[in-house]
Amino acid sequence: MKRYVNLREITVKEPLKVDTEFGEKLLDLPAEEVVRATPFSLHVEIHKRAVGYNVRGQIKGTVTLRCSRCDREYQEKIDGSFSFDLLPTSEITEGQIKHGELDVKFSDEDVVDLADVVREQIFLNLPVKPLCGEKCELEDYKEWNGEEKDERWSKLKQLKEKLDRKEK
Repeated sequence: MKRYVNLREITVKEPLKVDTEFGEKLLDLPAEEVVRATPFSLHVEIHKRAVGYNVRGQIKGTVTLRCSRCDREYQEKIDGSFSFDLLPTSEITEGQIKHGELDVKFSDEDVVDLADVVREQIFLNLPVKPLCGEKCELEDYKEWNGEEKDERWSKLKQLKEKLDRKEK
């Protein structure tokens, strides 16, 4: 398993290609987002450019998420390609970001932690609102019909009536 890549070892003629796998513990995914994860495989190619590097790759794995509607656990497969340019911070310019600059990261580090790359790609591929299915419904959901059988509501209603009488 290769986790770190030294960018100084990459030449214009010879891009670096890495195939590796990262386990759940190494990825350190937050429990409030991901219940658990299978090992994620990573294929990455890093090409040196005149200024900076181009990083292209693909991740594959499965995460277990909790449905935001019914609270059941379900599995979400992640199989995504990615590409970004890695530039030194000296290339940061003032002004508006252009369309081609959206997939750019800035760093002056000589070493790239591939676990960070995988973790970021997992987050980018997670659904904003996790749902176990298109037709997911709450099991105990009942339409409110205006009548409440819970005694707390009747006690609150009685309290409101007492307050209304005191005001008169």
